[in-house]
Amino acid sequence: MKAIIAAYNILSNNAALTAVVGNRINPLRLPQGSAFPAITLHVISNVPHMSKSGPSKTDFARVQIDTYGTTYQSAYQTAELVRSALEVQTPGVFNGVTVQVIEYDGENEMEEDQAGFAGICHVSQDFIINYNR
Repeated sequence: MKAIIAAYNILSNNAALTAVVGNRINPLRLPQGSAFPAITLHVISNVPHMSKSGPSKTDFARVQIDTYGTTYQSAYQTAELVRSALEVQTPGVFNGVTVQVIEYDGENEMEEDQAGFAGICHVSQDFIINYNR
């Protein structure tokens, strides 16, 4: 949950990104009837940083951020804005969450043929967020 709080804070406070998507940044799924481009984010996995001296003090979360657009160009341009927004100076504190580092871990491009009349283009990006528990 903390990784999503930090990522959402970074994305929703990035002027270049919000100029394109407004407030259409949602955890887990898009509300029905959403306008595009839009963004969803969710945690794929959360792994503790093992320590011999006691319980983990930091976790590594794989966060998937999906951008959607009515064209390939709008989905891809929005994905590029997401990546740029998450290339922030770390360590840092984002909405109360101390983030040690954010690493881009790749992307996949898809088309959602069953969504809407002509389909929706979709870029899925993974980021590893190392944060204090």
